Amino acid sequence: MWHLKYMNILKNRIFKFLIRLLLIFLIFSSISISLYADDNEDPTTFVFPTYYHTYGIRKAGAFELFLFMGFRVNFSKPEGLACVRLDSWEDPEDPHDDDEVTVYGVNSGENNIIYNKSMLGLDVYGIDEENEQLLKNPHGICANSRGDVYVADTGNHRVVRLFNPGNQLQFVTAIGRQGLDSGQFISPEQVVIDNSGNIYVTDTGNNRVQVFDENNKLRFQFSNEGNLTRPTGIAVTDSIQRHQGRVDNFVIVIDSNDQRINKFSLKGKLEKRLSMSSIGYPNAALEYPCLDYYNQLLITDSYNHCIHKFDHELNYITSFGSKGDDDFQFLVPKGIAIYRRFGQLFIAESTGAQYYWIGTDFSINNIIVLPNFLKFKINITEPSLITADILDNNGNFVARISNRRSFRIAGEHEIIWNRRMSNQNLKFLEKNEYTQSSICKPLKSVPSGEYLIKIVGEATYSSRTYFQKTKEKKFKL
Repeated sequence: MWHLKYMNILKNRIFKFLIRLLLIFLIFSSISISLYADDNEDPTTFVFPTYYHTYGIRKAGAFELFLFMGFRVNFSKPEGLACVRLDSWEDPEDPHDDDEVTVYGVNSGENNIIYNKSMLGLDVYGIDEENEQLLKNPHGICANSRGDVYVADTGNHRVVRLFNPGNQLQFVTAIGRQGLDSGQFISPEQVVIDNSGNIYVTDTGNNRVQVFDENNKLRFQFSNEGNLTRPTGIAVTDSIQRHQGRVDNFVIVIDSNDQRINKFSLKGKLEKRLSMSSIGYPNAALEYPCLDYYNQLLITDSYNHCIHKFDHELNYITSFGSKGDDDFQFLVPKGIAIYRRFGQLFIAESTGAQYYWIGTDFSINNIIVLPNFLKFKINITEPSLITADILDNNGNFVARISNRRSFRIAGEHEIIWNRRMSNQNLKFLEKNEYTQSSICKPLKSVPSGEYLIKIVGEATYSSRTYFQKTKEKKFKL
């Protein structure tokens, strides 16, 4: 009996010790977030969620997994991610729960899937299952709001269909088997589902993409006349997508051998192709793609330890991140998933996973001063609401040249100012915490001197309510 008593005391002490460690972790996480929020030179294409939203845990590793799961499962070769808001979680009487999502993560090294069965609990598929329900070296995963989940069961050369009624993954059926024929696979890597229920699978070993309907029947396949080389990553959007800022219909496929990004129609016709070497990344290792609210493309790159961003036409926008385990860094990023409505972004890496919100970043370039006007360019990494003001050398208001809520897409924009002052009312100035410059006279040209361009950018997702990017640049008239 004394052995049991001693073990209980030891367990309690260990538990209290872990709680203390967690509290210390939360405190330091909150400090890092507050420091980050005041530093405008930090990269902000993606930003940290608020402390209230995460309680400091926006980066999950072995320690955080142990707190939730004990010794039941370890991170081992994290691969694909899927993020969805389940219909079964909807509460029509609670308008504040719409951002509560389910995230599925493929834990390939242990042949299972880790997911949150609620906002406070995790579960695992692939430990208690048996026989045909077991997975072998799984990679990609996708899901929809109805509860359907599909997994590229790479080692078993098939796609596994699961169902989540609300808090537990259940085996439904398997699609395909090893082979060369239509409907068969050799090492399928990734899988996505469109809003009509069609399932797109990169049949990597057969150099093709196969498309199945919601009843698991093969509809068609495509390979760009045999010109796909080991297709791996895949993403899809269509015109009935629930949350989107623009209407599109296309499929993105990654050629892993040639490190190319291919844009196909929903019927498999090649529309555009881009090689990573053409944008200065000849050694890229593209892994998993996803599409955001504006159908911009985000792709993880495990070689360069970053995320590349493109617009809907595959025009390069920016790259975010570098190698390491510090803030804004990744170690071999793999799976990536976004909840398109609010911009919650999840990224799997070799040591666990990270959680971001969509922010925005920009630069002020090419200021040109001419007798009758001033012009300059801003380069934005995310569709944003942009405010541009001219201030005098003391930071007092002179003119507003881009109104707040002026929406601009990602990319380069030219802004022109006619060099005239603005006579704004007191309410406007107080709201913007400005004092009007003493030089201001309505419709008069601004005299020579030193001035500031002040740009404020806000993303249009959840981050807008707490995050703004502000930059200033001096110029002379």
